[in-house]
Amino acid sequence: MLGSVACEKGRQWQHALLLISDMWEVKLEPDIISCNAGISACEKGAQWQKALSLFSNMRDAKSEPEVMTYNGCISACEKGGQWQRALSLLTELRKDKLKPTVVSYNAAVSACEKSGQWQRALSVFDQLLSASVEPSAISYNAGISACEKGRQWQHAMSLLRQIRVMKIEPHITSYNAGISACEKGKQWQLALLLFSEAVDARLERSVYSYSAAVLAYERGGRWRHALSLLREMLEVSVEPNTITTTPGSARARRAGSGSGLCPCSARCERRSWSPTS
Repeated sequence: MLGSVACEKGRQWQHALLLISDMWEVKLEPDIISCNAGISACEKGAQWQKALSLFSNMRDAKSEPEVMTYNGCISACEKGGQWQRALSLLTELRKDKLKPTVVSYNAAVSACEKSGQWQRALSVFDQLLSASVEPSAISYNAGISACEKGRQWQHAMSLLRQIRVMKIEPHITSYNAGISACEKGKQWQLALLLFSEAVDARLERSVYSYSAAVLAYERGGRWRHALSLLREMLEVSVEPNTITTTPGSARARRAGSGSGLCPCSARCERRSWSPTS
């Protein structure tokens, strides 16, 4: 038991599985703690197939899985992009008359969201709320990210309001997804309102925060403000991404350079912010 737990903490999934396999070979049944540690090690090592194989071996050995066992397997599927298996495990967990935890739901929502299954992600998120499980910031991050992928800006705004009502510590990931959802939904004013809220909450903005806000300004024809954000990105040492080389951003920089409004334009060029249009 101690060996597999130590391997789990050290993320040595190969050693954890070898120890458990040796126990089965000598007819010594590993306890649930050892199996959970092995599955957790596989999950941390992005080995979803190995995690599910160990889970199957547990079943064959008539070892009863715990909620933690399922959580490890669902998380492993989430990391491996296996959303169907993640949902199947969540269903199986309930059939075993176990109660899913917020970790169970979070992993399932994230598995669907990362695979572009935004409708299923939001369905699982609703199941979380219906089950009277208290959502965490991670729950909302995944839920709002699903809204962003589905261009569901109204739903994203609703979830952000819930975060405030429940007094959950906001995370920049939720705001990034909300800003992007509103921008994609052509709600540029709301996108910029969320960016302002993130600033007021003193959340550390990432390149994704700035990129979505720049796109929102461009969509609203506010190229001067877009230039101001591009300048701010340089000042706070946020590395730009490809969004700054879109035709709209390029036009804004050219316009700003010609009017004397963009003193950072030379630095933009030195840092490969060259127009592609």
